[in-house]
Amino acid sequence: MEAAAIAQDEYLPWGDANYRKNPYPWYARVRVEHPVYKMADGTYVVSRYDDIMKFGKLPIMSIVDPEWVPKGPWAALSKTVLGFDPPAHTALRRRTNRWFTPKLVQEWVKAAESAVNEALDRLQPGAVFEANLELGVIPTHAAMCSALQLQTDNVEPVHAAMLKAMAALSAIADKEDDQRAAEAFKYLRSRSVELVAYKRQNPGDGLADALLEAEKSGEMTEDEVIQTISLFWGSGGHNPSFFVGAGIEYFARHPEIYELYRKQPESRAGIQNEILRLNPPELSFVRYPTEDVEIRGTHIKAGERVRFLLDAANRDPEVFPEPDKLDPSRPPEAAQNLSFGIGPHACAGQVISRAGADTIFRVISDRVERIELAGEPTYDVTDRSRAYVALPAKVSHAAH
Repeated sequence: MEAAAIAQDEYLPWGDANYRKNPYPWYARVRVEHPVYKMADGTYVVSRYDDIMKFGKLPIMSIVDPEWVPKGPWAALSKTVLGFDPPAHTALRRRTNRWFTPKLVQEWVKAAESAVNEALDRLQPGAVFEANLELGVIPTHAAMCSALQLQTDNVEPVHAAMLKAMAALSAIADKEDDQRAAEAFKYLRSRSVELVAYKRQNPGDGLADALLEAEKSGEMTEDEVIQTISLFWGSGGHNPSFFVGAGIEYFARHPEIYELYRKQPESRAGIQNEILRLNPPELSFVRYPTEDVEIRGTHIKAGERVRFLLDAANRDPEVFPEPDKLDPSRPPEAAQNLSFGIGPHACAGQVISRAGADTIFRVISDRVERIELAGEPTYDVTDRSRAYVALPAKVSHAAH
């Protein structure tokens, strides 16, 4: 009964198809009536922007599952930044952060630029193509592979594996979801083992090489190296591609915004921020306080589960007036959208993700006069994450 109650909860019905398609009416209600809402399984859900900004990044909010939480398939990445709190997390994060500085990522995203140009070169006028794959997944994966100095090879199984893995993070994931995710992680690990073997035989000066040097010096174990490569190689084209796909879909549905983006470069940063605010690929994150905490008058005990709704915060009308509207003039500095998370566990790849999307959109706006949908997009959507399954489109090349 508890699982069914959670799936069809009055305020946040995680399993309802209409909710998954458009959760915003539910968010609007819960923000007003129960901004800190306790669900039937004991999870506390926090939905207001200011509360998430204040409490979501507190040092007491641990990413590490307490003993009472069953170990799921994501334990396959427990030896990465996803499995530790500071200071261990900080040390791991420092090891990879230096490869994702604004200066360095401009080198890595050249691979994304080449991939987009190659895709557009192949397109015949009016031809229908899979925009999520060709303009999103392949280019963003290529950028991450450039940073790692690893082969891009066939990216479709990687993206498929990540879809299965993300489904297991749903609040109502079942045994089948967990099994599919476990198979996905098994695939990602097997490919990462192969990639490590390749790097040992073909050394270079990329992030993967630095990880192997850390193993050689005793600073990392082989398992930690494999898991870290699985994380970055596997996810490098997943969440960033949703950002790109959401932009392509929006430009197709709102040609006036695309025209503004093309003709007024100064508007681009604001438009990108709005696309990202309205379309976060990950909708929430879970933490477990290591000591009792009170949020908006609600007492939460140490070790209880707290889910912070990033997607709801991104459309909090107290912070973003007319929150459902893409406003190109909305000042980027007015409020930080939370689509890449907050605090020490904010997305480790957000710098390369933003730079990759910016590069891809720039190439498209330089070369494409008009974007049209060639059918309705299909999505992989849970209460926890979003991704494109298909984004059929066609483009008209710009005259030069």
